[in-house]
Amino acid sequence: MAFTHVIFDLDGTILNTLDDLAQAGNHTCELHGWPTFSTDRYRYKVGNGMLKLVERFMPAEYAGDGRMFEVALAEFRAYYAEHSEDHTAPYPGIEAMLDELRRSGVTLAVLTNKDHAAATPLIERFFGSDRFALAQGRIDRFAPKPDPAITRFVLDQLGAEPGRALYVGDSNVDILCGHNAGMRAAGVSWGFRGRDELAAANADYIVDTPEELIRIVLDRA
Repeated sequence: MAFTHVIFDLDGTILNTLDDLAQAGNHTCELHGWPTFSTDRYRYKVGNGMLKLVERFMPAEYAGDGRMFEVALAEFRAYYAEHSEDHTAPYPGIEAMLDELRRSGVTLAVLTNKDHAAATPLIERFFGSDRFALAQGRIDRFAPKPDPAITRFVLDQLGAEPGRALYVGDSNVDILCGHNAGMRAAGVSWGFRGRDELAAANADYIVDTPEELIRIVLDRA
């Protein structure tokens, strides 16, 4: 096989969470009478973690207002905790892909900028407790990806060599995440951002189906 370990992003990569994130964001906006956004606009607001998402949907007049930010963040987190599974589901073919990779001896993990407390219940709900050797969300100890510190932490926890590990995601943040930690990075075209952004970020691979990713990881022609 080409890679012994594969580390996945969560939102937009293995789980389609966009509708629930958009509804949580718009709910928070509505509480304050702020403008709301189409679900499609949220494709470009997510990706850097919940703190940055809240910052991006708050009106510009509140930039630097720490008190209002903390209020909006708490409201967003509370609503999302109650509604994070309303419309969320794995992308087609993801579960079969994960199972095929595991059967072939590949160690799987998740590294996401979603808050750790929000990410782990979703992973458990939709993928169970056995598919991933490690699931790591954003925690205060580390800067969010693409800063390499949290990625290196995950690699160390897995006992993985960066050169034999692949990071998989749907955005330029994910490609940088892999590259900054010395890994190769694959972009999935079915996610939130699309092929153009992945190509511009110099993804090592861009795949259109989970089956293509299996072939890359297992080095199947």
